[in-house]
Amino acid sequence: MGTFLFRLSVFFGFVIIILILIFGYLFFEPFITKTEEVITVINVERWGAEEGKYFIFTDDEVFINVNDYYHNKDNADEIFTQFKLGYTYRVKVVGVYMPFLPRFRNIINIIEYSTNEYFPDN
Repeated sequence: MGTFLFRLSVFFGFVIIILILIFGYLFFEPFITKTEEVITVINVERWGAEEGKYFIFTDDEVFINVNDYYHNKDNADEIFTQFKLGYTYRVKVVGVYMPFLPRFRNIINIIEYSTNEYFPDN
């Protein structure tokens, strides 16, 4: 009986550690992974009939534009109306892009945009 309780407590200890790591990552993700990207929009789509969830397609990557409590973002509808096909944008994004997983980086804000594909370095 003693070894069973020990194994059970070790199992629950691992589960608690994994949960702490997952929720800790979600909480600190905006601080760890926030970057600026220059993207050229080739397509924009709404996620089905769901409000406030949009996909932004570029040549290299697909971004998501969604309201997210952890990213302190609630303006997805406003940002989505600013995206136009063929325009180039400098945007702030949060998240890690993993091509083998359906995990997209979230566009937090549009810094500037241009109708051409060139931004001079600031």
